[in-house]
Amino acid sequence: MGRGIPQEIIEELRSRCDIVEIIGASVQLKRAGSHTYKGLCPFHQEKTPSFHVDASRQMYHCFGCGKGGDVFRFLMDREGMDFVDAVRMLASRAGIVIPESSDYAGGGSAREHAARRERLFEINDRYSDFFHRWLTEHPNSPAALYLRKRGIPPEIAAKFRIGAAPEYGAGRQFADSLGFSPDELVEAGVCGRDRESGRLYDNFRNRLIFTIENEYGKAVGFSARSLEAKPADGRKYINTTETPVFKKGRLLYALPHARSGISRRNLAILCEGQLDAIAFHRAGFDCAVAPLGTAFTEDQAKILKRYTNRIILAFDADAAGAKAVLRAAEILLPLSVELKVLRIAGGKDPDELFRTGGAPALADALNNTVSWLEVLGETLPEKFDLNSPVGRGAAAAQIAGYLKLLKNQVELEMYVAQAAAMLRVSEEALYAELSGARRYERRREEFHRPQPKPEPASRLSPPLRMLLELAINYAEAARQIAELLEPDELAGDTPELKALNLALAYAINDEHSDLPAALAEMLIDTPSPEVSRALVEHPQYSDISRAVTDSVAELRRIRRRERHLELLEKLRNASNDEEKAHWFREIAELNRSQPQHGDPER
Repeated sequence: MGRGIPQEIIEELRSRCDIVEIIGASVQLKRAGSHTYKGLCPFHQEKTPSFHVDASRQMYHCFGCGKGGDVFRFLMDREGMDFVDAVRMLASRAGIVIPESSDYAGGGSAREHAARRERLFEINDRYSDFFHRWLTEHPNSPAALYLRKRGIPPEIAAKFRIGAAPEYGAGRQFADSLGFSPDELVEAGVCGRDRESGRLYDNFRNRLIFTIENEYGKAVGFSARSLEAKPADGRKYINTTETPVFKKGRLLYALPHARSGISRRNLAILCEGQLDAIAFHRAGFDCAVAPLGTAFTEDQAKILKRYTNRIILAFDADAAGAKAVLRAAEILLPLSVELKVLRIAGGKDPDELFRTGGAPALADALNNTVSWLEVLGETLPEKFDLNSPVGRGAAAAQIAGYLKLLKNQVELEMYVAQAAAMLRVSEEALYAELSGARRYERRREEFHRPQPKPEPASRLSPPLRMLLELAINYAEAARQIAELLEPDELAGDTPELKALNLALAYAINDEHSDLPAALAEMLIDTPSPEVSRALVEHPQYSDISRAVTDSVAELRRIRRRERHLELLEKLRNASNDEEKAHWFREIAELNRSQPQHGDPER
């Protein structure tokens, strides 16, 4: 399965990444057996847990919607990743280095997809170097003067790949020198195309450029800041348009520089802008990141949650900053993170505080954070008359709207106590308000919730499904099936038949213990509820040999009946006596081959 990543690295990741731990970060799992766990399925709405995780085989399967596979398949389904991104994310988590390779030995589509992404990475990398060179070679340009004014030294500009886009012409000349096609330059987002003439133009002109890198340090796009008081297009910041490698809602500025710091400190500092994040890094707090000029997203929250459960929001201390804090709280609270807010006296932002007070000033600010609940409390007097029963009740209802997001009971009790003291009401009253909020939320969810999708109906006949389960779970059953059934009786290109034949081959070669890993590999490209169910369910049989012979006999009876009906249909549609005689002979031959009852042999 060539995807440009050595197979030995994929296998090492399978052995080192515990699927219970990975899935448990987003799904509350409870032990249901010696090696199994259960929880509510993250892929469809349900009230009774039907999602099972098998720790021994490192597989999962939902008996409600049918999704299943290994740890890679889970990340692909849960996070919307492709396989390569799932591998790279797990490799980063496990501290495994994946060598870059252009040797994509797999099918054409996989090779073309990987090559296309590499070309986009290369275009962005080359443009990042071009923008940085332009900045350094033009020390009196508006961008260079702006950076000096903000106290950004050359070594920091180099580390974070900060640059400048020229005003006109030079960017297009550079694009022509790269050797990439016009379509590739447009797809990468560095150039646009005039609708009438078809000619290319620079997307970034006369702006300060921040290179945006993905989680693994590859340049994927740019965030460009206007240096004009009133930009001609009215936009202070523009980002690369959405591309196959640039999804701004899934990217965090400076994350490649912050990953190790976040893990080491078990802390992430979320800033509003790039220069604020850089200020923290310069002050020695190498765990700061920033969204790309847009609202914080659920995808960005999930990325941070992979590294830490402690987050400090370093947003502006104004009304807009308070709104941003509360929007982020709505996203982060359900993830059970410890959420604090940075408060800087005088309304300064982190970059300004660093420039005036240095690293000690930022350190002091980080030591004096407040709870998100305190920020919420500060906004209440602006909306409600807290001296009136009605106003205080409305304020309690708003607080309950946030408290209902909490999943952990201990967290909830602590926040309820704080909120009750803040509002000067009893905890019992606040719990009552919370219960009402949760009832309303449940009703709203029920109204808008799509109907749960049942597990897809089996594509297999009952005996073939039984044979699949037996062959996957018992080597002796797989060998017996291989003896009783001819290869043409199991011919087909469905994932279930492929899995069954794979099980037979592994058993014959005394490699049946390696079968789960091989099937997990297969499920990455061809998901099958039947296969993942068989891997997780561990069916038990009192007499395995009898179960095999009975299933083989029943399979043949079904297929013989299907063949008989098919021949009768052909006989009815025969256009002449010769054809009728032919189909009569076929039916007679089929009847003569009828085995004795219970005999699986033909």
